[in-house]
Amino acid sequence: MSVRISRLSVMVGFLAMLAISVLAIGGEGPLFTGLWTADMTLSAAQITPVSAFRSRLDAGAVLGPMAFGTRSDFDEDGWLWQSFTAAGNAGFLTIQADILYIPEPWTFAYGSGFARLDFGNLWTAYHMGFLGSVFEGDVWRGAVFETGTRLGMFDAAVYLYFGATLDGILFTQTPAYVLCGADDCLAPAWDERIYTVAPTQAGGLTFTGAEFSFSSYLCRDVTVEATTMFSSTGFEYQEFDATVWAIGIVPVNFDLYLRFNTQSKSLAVKPKVGLGGRNCYGQVLVEFISVGPVGLIEGFSVYGLDLFLETSGFAFRSLSIFDTTNYSLFHAESGFSLADAIWVGDKTTAGTCGHAGEMLDEYWEVVGIAAYRGDPCCRTLSFIALAYFGDSSALFDWMRSDFRVQLQVMDGLLLRSRVVLDSGGVSSWTLGISLGW
Repeated sequence: MSVRISRLSVMVGFLAMLAISVLAIGGEGPLFTGLWTADMTLSAAQITPVSAFRSRLDAGAVLGPMAFGTRSDFDEDGWLWQSFTAAGNAGFLTIQADILYIPEPWTFAYGSGFARLDFGNLWTAYHMGFLGSVFEGDVWRGAVFETGTRLGMFDAAVYLYFGATLDGILFTQTPAYVLCGADDCLAPAWDERIYTVAPTQAGGLTFTGAEFSFSSYLCRDVTVEATTMFSSTGFEYQEFDATVWAIGIVPVNFDLYLRFNTQSKSLAVKPKVGLGGRNCYGQVLVEFISVGPVGLIEGFSVYGLDLFLETSGFAFRSLSIFDTTNYSLFHAESGFSLADAIWVGDKTTAGTCGHAGEMLDEYWEVVGIAAYRGDPCCRTLSFIALAYFGDSSALFDWMRSDFRVQLQVMDGLLLRSRVVLDSGGVSSWTLGISLGW
């Protein structure tokens, strides 16, 4: 009975917000939007032909400056997630609220709120997050206060953390949650939910850290970013990131990243070359080693090589791992962009954000090609092929291939298919559809 009452109260509250917005706008008609996607995976190795099923339904309404939305996720076992979103923008004020429920049984999992005042060269924002008691036995709450200024080519911001961070929180199917690192959770799986505000402790709002960031655009060709992080006990780390977009009229790009804390230092150099409308670069993945709290860099380790080429209708990428003990290849389960579908990650930190893509530690190289037709924002045809190599007796140590194709049949209707091959033949075949309105 309580589950029904809770579910009813949520729906009544959501409909009440819609009604209030309609009255506030003065009767202006709403714009309704929606998107339904479904994927079914067939596997010859399973007893039942359908090995996996997933579906997602998005529905929303835009009422003047306000927007409301819901999202429902399903798999072969039932209803996974139900979420609600409300957002609004009125000149210099922006607000947003999110709430996440576990449907079976109906349980509060997460909630967050966001308010931002932007006056052009000066802005301030307040973030609030809540973690449901279903996970830790008590409700976790936290907040982040943000303020910043923009002066010409210089941006500066200060973040004060009170039992929360803005690194993200990821909810997995178990259900369970993990707190993300600053660069984790880039490609969560379809059945996972990710939000920005991550509560980190129970109880009241207590000071847990501060962050100072600075960025500058120098001579229109050089970008410099610096970040200093403090915890409640003192200094944590310092980061510098400098990007050179061009050297004179030569379109040669360099990205220099330096991070150090009280224990170690790391340095990464990413040379890139841009030729006309093409995006082409070669990136050597390097880790520099230092000893002691303030020790000098005494050596380095080259652990990978990344080669990438993309034109308006074609892309090529090759990722090689030299240090398979500490690093691994990762890939996203879906997607038709080589820039996002595969990447290299540290094995020791990859699990800090749960899924964040599937770890493929049995492979040491992946080569991918992609072909597109149409504009990048709305391609009518997309094709991607990935080949994985590892310790195998097959030709060139081949172990697995992944083929994906997506076709826009008409406006709002997409059909897609994915076939995975290994040494045993067709490992899985996935059929999908997306219908938007």
